[in-house]
Amino acid sequence: MSTCERITNLRKYKYPMTNMNLIGIEKNVFSFFLMFTLYNVYTEAISLQRQILQDILDHRDYDKRIPPGIDLGDIYEEQPTNVSVQLFITEMYDVNVNEMDFSITCYLRQRWVDHRLNFSHPNITLELTQDEISSIWTPDTFFPESKKGDLHTITKPNTLMHIYHNGTVLYSLRLHLQLSCSMDFHLYPLDHQRCKIHLESYGLTAKKLLYSWIDGTPVHVLNENLPLYDINGRPPTSASLCHTSLFNGGTGFSCLEMVIELKRSIGYYMTEIFIPDILIVVLSWVSFWLHPLAVPGRISLGAVTVLTMSSLGSASRRNAPRVSYVKAVDVWSLFQILFVFAALVEFSVVNVLARIKVSDARASQIAQERASKHRESQGNVQDPDKDENRRPYLERAKKIDKISRIGFPAVYLFFNFLFWVTVPNL
Repeated sequence: MSTCERITNLRKYKYPMTNMNLIGIEKNVFSFFLMFTLYNVYTEAISLQRQILQDILDHRDYDKRIPPGIDLGDIYEEQPTNVSVQLFITEMYDVNVNEMDFSITCYLRQRWVDHRLNFSHPNITLELTQDEISSIWTPDTFFPESKKGDLHTITKPNTLMHIYHNGTVLYSLRLHLQLSCSMDFHLYPLDHQRCKIHLESYGLTAKKLLYSWIDGTPVHVLNENLPLYDINGRPPTSASLCHTSLFNGGTGFSCLEMVIELKRSIGYYMTEIFIPDILIVVLSWVSFWLHPLAVPGRISLGAVTVLTMSSLGSASRRNAPRVSYVKAVDVWSLFQILFVFAALVEFSVVNVLARIKVSDARASQIAQERASKHRESQGNVQDPDKDENRRPYLERAKKIDKISRIGFPAVYLFFNFLFWVTVPNL
């Protein structure tokens, strides 16, 4: 073994960690240079974006007060600015039937082309801060049906603006809106509300600003199921001119319309109104199987059912919308009370008939007439003192009860058939 090989082997055994330390140092140095290079690239990109934006705002005489279509340099080339709109509703809640409004949280996304914002770097997208957004022209979009509206500001104002090299601007806002809706409660609680919501410019007519929905799905509702409503997740949309009568030329404003459909879920009202009412009505029919002279039982049952039905009707009306016209639930409650009251009236008629008594002579005559009809019992003529002979209308009262056992359920089923077939389809 040569002297060089011995020295090399000696170094390997004597200093085993030296090579590993060198490798670690080389890795750290490489990582440092990589991070330094990426930082420089990122810094240069950010600096270039700031430089492009600074050049646009300061050296091109950019005026944020003038829409892009108007600022073409020639009055004869002026044209309306086309703004494409998309509305993404993330949350819908607090449907108030008494105030006729509801609340939504949404992303309002608008896109247009501003030729004054062109730049020659197709791989760069300008992402503006809050202060920079205020230096760019934006459409004065508003919601005519809005009662209240707020821009979310947690932790900063939720706005976004991206500018692309061809002048395309994407502007997004996160809003909270309380919107009014003209509701019709004639069919409540089987109603189906159609809330029309409009977007339009507040100050720019259709000659300067035109709105349009984006292609595909311009409006999307994320939570399609509310506690008491089902919602169409993709509401129908349309675009038109509105308020044309405000101007002599009939120009008007460009308007976008969407229709949010609120279909009331019937499950809650079935358990709170309809099923309890049906059970109370059926309970009132129990009196038809009691003896016509069972006054305490029949009068107690009739009074309890009438009072219970009245309290249930009051509770349902208390939670219903306060309107001046008759609603479907009012018709339902009225007929339920009428059916229960009719059962109580039937008992009154039956009881009056059953309690009519005749004299002893008339009772004896009635007994003989009954015996003649049943010749097999001629040898055993009924005693005129018996109660049945002294109450000649008792059998008629029992017959009325037997007819009521069939008649009341039949009429009630017919009413339910008309109600549940007719009202939901109106």
